[in-house]
Amino acid sequence: MVSYMDNETDPEGSPLLRAMKLEEKLNISKIYLKLEMHNPTRTHKDRIAKAHVKQAKDLGFSGITVGTCGNYGVAIAYFAKKEGIKAVIFVPRQYRNSRVEEMKEYGADVIFVDGAYEEAVLMSKIFAKTMNYYDANPGTQPAVDYEAYSLISKEILEEIEPYAVFVPVGNGSTLAGIYYGFKKYGVMPRIIGVTTSYGNQVLNAFYTGRVEEVKDFVETDFNEPLVSSISFDLQNALEAIKDSNGYIFGFGDDTALKYAKILEMSEGIKALPASTLTLVGLVKFVRKFGVNNENFVLLLTGGI
Repeated sequence: MVSYMDNETDPEGSPLLRAMKLEEKLNISKIYLKLEMHNPTRTHKDRIAKAHVKQAKDLGFSGITVGTCGNYGVAIAYFAKKEGIKAVIFVPRQYRNSRVEEMKEYGADVIFVDGAYEEAVLMSKIFAKTMNYYDANPGTQPAVDYEAYSLISKEILEEIEPYAVFVPVGNGSTLAGIYYGFKKYGVMPRIIGVTTSYGNQVLNAFYTGRVEEVKDFVETDFNEPLVSSISFDLQNALEAIKDSNGYIFGFGDDTALKYAKILEMSEGIKALPASTLTLVGLVKFVRKFGVNNENFVLLLTGGI
């Protein structure tokens, strides 16, 4: 297991890379990659983790808790260690890519839950109330999440004005936060969500118009960050897509793995397969809407 304990860099901005080799291979331009794997624990989750841990400390909490499928838990553990407060992380027992050893290296207590991600979040929320810990779970304090994620939008606008931004969707928090950022700074690109076709509430609600818990879903080693029977920022994510004239696409694991390989071979970048669906979404978007030669930004993360 790779450790990032020696990485003392805080998420103060991630690179925006023009992917010219990828443009040539796909015959699409202009592709920019927002490389969130340059954050301390290699994902965009560091942005909200830092904000929640700081707020927890400022409010006088001795500990912070969250339910996670992996990346968010590592980020919370990392910043909790830096700020000297306790982290208690709830993780579904059956998840294979949960990065538990890293959480423990950062001093977090890990509690395994027999159930899906949503059950881990529920147990964490109960724990927060019982033990008077700060609750950093999705949907609990969305304003903190949106403000932290809005910095991604700010950083993009410092370099280019995008036509469309492609964002992985699980709970919908990242997408809603990036939308909030562009709205805040007065520029609104099309916000395009990408997620697993194996079960995500934002995806289902977008296509059906019905807000229903997703009961028929399949969790795999690759789609764990995206699969969601209940998306905790559902309504705000749907509003962001609608208001920006955006869209959302769902894809399978085989497609994610294929494009992860294309990305690595073209640009030498290894990204979490769930996040390389942004590249698949771009290809589908260009074909569906007939748009090309614009500034397209893809959010990419690392992790496992």
